Amino acid sequence: MNVEKIEKLEEIVPLDENQTIIEHQVKRLTAAGENYGSLMLSVDITVQNSYGTEEIHTVAKMVPPNDFIQKVFNTQTTFKNEIAFYNNIVPVLHEFQREQGMNELVDFSPKYYGGRINLSGDPSVVDSDAVLLLENLKTAGYKNFERTLGFDLDTSKLIIADLAHLHAVPLGLKLKKPDVFETEVKKYLAPLNFERPQALYDRFFAVADKIDELKLFKKRIQKAFDNSLAHSEVRETFATFVHQDCWVNNIMIKVEKGRSVKNKLVDFQVCDYGSPATDLIFFLFSSVQNNVLEKHYDNLVRYYHQTFTSILQKLKCDTTRFSLNALLKEINYEAANSQFTHLMFMTFPIFARKGAVKELTDLTPDDFISDSVEITDLHKEKLIFIVRQFAKQHWI
Repeated sequence: MNVEKIEKLEEIVPLDENQTIIEHQVKRLTAAGENYGSLMLSVDITVQNSYGTEEIHTVAKMVPPNDFIQKVFNTQTTFKNEIAFYNNIVPVLHEFQREQGMNELVDFSPKYYGGRINLSGDPSVVDSDAVLLLENLKTAGYKNFERTLGFDLDTSKLIIADLAHLHAVPLGLKLKKPDVFETEVKKYLAPLNFERPQALYDRFFAVADKIDELKLFKKRIQKAFDNSLAHSEVRETFATFVHQDCWVNNIMIKVEKGRSVKNKLVDFQVCDYGSPATDLIFFLFSSVQNNVLEKHYDNLVRYYHQTFTSILQKLKCDTTRFSLNALLKEINYEAANSQFTHLMFMTFPIFARKGAVKELTDLTPDDFISDSVEITDLHKEKLIFIVRQFAKQHWI
């Protein structure tokens, strides 16, 4: 899909009275295979003001130009909800933190400029004129890490701390102001409910049957798949805002002098109401380097828990019910019932060969289940690692 301009951009970008958009330049931002759920564009906006001109560097997230992908990601709902995340949920969370005397506000999402779902004004339809306009994090010094390698220990801890904030602040709002949480946060959360076709399972086992190290676990893997829940039950003690897609490509890091100093999470389109353990397990096993996770898994979980409970305490919430043992029970439940299957299938886009993935406009269901491409050695290594670790923890 070739987009050369965004219609009525001036209606989205907040401008002062003395500011006028002169022009904007649009370019493709991500390569095929780097983002499946939307079309991502860089939009550089030239603004005239009283003193001359200035540049605003933004990213436009637009509806994927493919009916199949729109159906998979439930675009008619998720696009609206992602706009609501920036426009409604983040300001509500900030206000709640200020009321509770917290100075450290959640700031791990890009700056929001504006959004719309169409040009017609119809509040029910998301169409090709829909756009979500955000800060261009690349021009602000952030970058994506290599998706097939993952994060080192220090970067992982940086991200885990932000995940703990992302989960704890909405949970604190739910505990202190349940009515506000229901009307200003939870109403914009919805399960994706993606039904995986049988052919997808067949494709996975066709791959697994070729890996000797996985043959030993075939019955356990099959049982785990059979027991996998389409949407795991929500247990109210920990239930909160969850990202649901926290992996390398949706995380951008600012690196200074070789050290990761700041994290930004992106792609909030499939956020849901559920257990924080879903995000934690999925992030750890999809995006942390295998050797780091093997050595530091327990410490990383403890670090998450310490940060999570410290935020709740700053929000003046009773943390008695949120013990480490209680969190470990959440992790055990979600690892077995939702995240094993999630991880197994997500390894395919994570380790897809560069240049082998079709453009969004050309993707079909068969492209996700095709057995025509041999998987890489890194992919095999990750599959073996996840299965062994899940078996070790008695999650499968």
